[in-house]
Amino acid sequence: MPANAQNPVFGAAFVPGAGLSVDLAPHGYVEEEYFITGTADAWERADGRMRVKTSAVPYVTRIIVRRPADRAAFSGVVHFEPIHPSQGGTTHWFLTAPYAMARGDVYVAASVGDDAPSRRISRSAPAPTAQSQVLKWFSPSRYADLAWPEEDGIAYEVMGHIGRLLRSDRAENPLRGWAVKAMLVGGWSFTGSIQRTYVNEGFHDRIRLPGGRAVFDGYLVGISSRWNGGGYVPLNSAETLPPPADPRRAWRKIDAPVIEFMSEFEVATGAGPQLADRNGRAGGHRLYQLGGTIHSSSMTDPRLSRRERPNIAQLAMRGYPLDAVRGETGDDVCSAPISDVAHPAYARAALDNLRQWVLRGVEPPHAPELIRADQTNDIRSIRRDATGNPLGGMPAVEFAVPLAGYGLYAGTDKPGCFPTAGRPIFVRNDLTPAQLRARYGTRAAYLARYDAAVDRAVAGRWLLAGDAREMKQIARARSYEAFGGGDK
Repeated sequence: MPANAQNPVFGAAFVPGAGLSVDLAPHGYVEEEYFITGTADAWERADGRMRVKTSAVPYVTRIIVRRPADRAAFSGVVHFEPIHPSQGGTTHWFLTAPYAMARGDVYVAASVGDDAPSRRISRSAPAPTAQSQVLKWFSPSRYADLAWPEEDGIAYEVMGHIGRLLRSDRAENPLRGWAVKAMLVGGWSFTGSIQRTYVNEGFHDRIRLPGGRAVFDGYLVGISSRWNGGGYVPLNSAETLPPPADPRRAWRKIDAPVIEFMSEFEVATGAGPQLADRNGRAGGHRLYQLGGTIHSSSMTDPRLSRRERPNIAQLAMRGYPLDAVRGETGDDVCSAPISDVAHPAYARAALDNLRQWVLRGVEPPHAPELIRADQTNDIRSIRRDATGNPLGGMPAVEFAVPLAGYGLYAGTDKPGCFPTAGRPIFVRNDLTPAQLRARYGTRAAYLARYDAAVDRAVAGRWLLAGDAREMKQIARARSYEAFGGGDK
């Protein structure tokens, strides 16, 4: 559907004034929105078996396509992200944008529905949070034709059907005639968990391309663990959430590789054995656990409010009551420096590893698990070194050559930095100039060690070259202040 300044796409890549906006034009990219009509079955579990709960449920949903303006620049790779059911967030896009556009990839955000919690909030809040209702609140005329049913259990078939459409010769396919080599699913938190349900409940195996090939060639499942309550999305709104030990949450072996990427939060608050790494494109698996990070708090620039996200900025411009409806809009209340471990950079390297695995069969690197002091579901269960950084997990440069310890707030004068319930906040506990000089001698010596560690991370495929250059620049600015100014 055509868009302009007076009739914009909700969740557009570029929203003037939003700090996380991306102007596509300088990259040679365009953005398009399409409505998709169809029917899908909703599924349920009965007597331990899958069965159709409601058949042929009609729907009208939408997708956003960001693609090279010149088809000749297309790499053959499509990144597919389910849109978050609460206020329509697309975290994977924030991570993917610079990576995808530098390579000529296509990105697709697909609305596969709401969820029961967002619908419940919508009924009592002063404005809706369920993304299908938010669309109509945002632009009643543009989104008048969208129709998402109360039966949210169709989400998984809708996801598979949209993926299959994008690889078809059907006239309504916006990528018709584009030579798609691989389609990679990526998602974080809820949109990571929906992938687990899609795979484990058999939709990956059930929905196929002509000839039997998989619709999706690889999965990047972010900040979601089977051992966390939200690590699995129920089949339908009426179904109860299976407990963490339920076998339905365990990854089933499929003919596509899976990379799980967890923050320290998911690991610490969900004790249980993880799936071991497996090689091979068919059935392949990698587990990456990044310490010093908490769920979504460090997925984007921690210095920016969530109101800098384009979809939230758009809502604010139209008078959406952000303070009254928290949803995806809540800002951290901690006034200490929030963890700035380069979460997005490590995630992009994981995405590149998945890409090379799928396209070329190149096995990704292995990482140890974070080391636990005990098997409780306590955020403090991860062991730490003398600096306060986590032991084990992905080999983050921030822990190998530290300027700070990353973890729970160590003081008591900022109560907002250590909430007693819910999701805590990880902060950057800076080492003092005296501690840094005792460890490194001079700032120049620190930078030499830091640069070498970054280079090792690039060689080990834990960082991409572009992110490595940016991290070195940031280290120069941060270390100047950390060492008390100058090179001494």
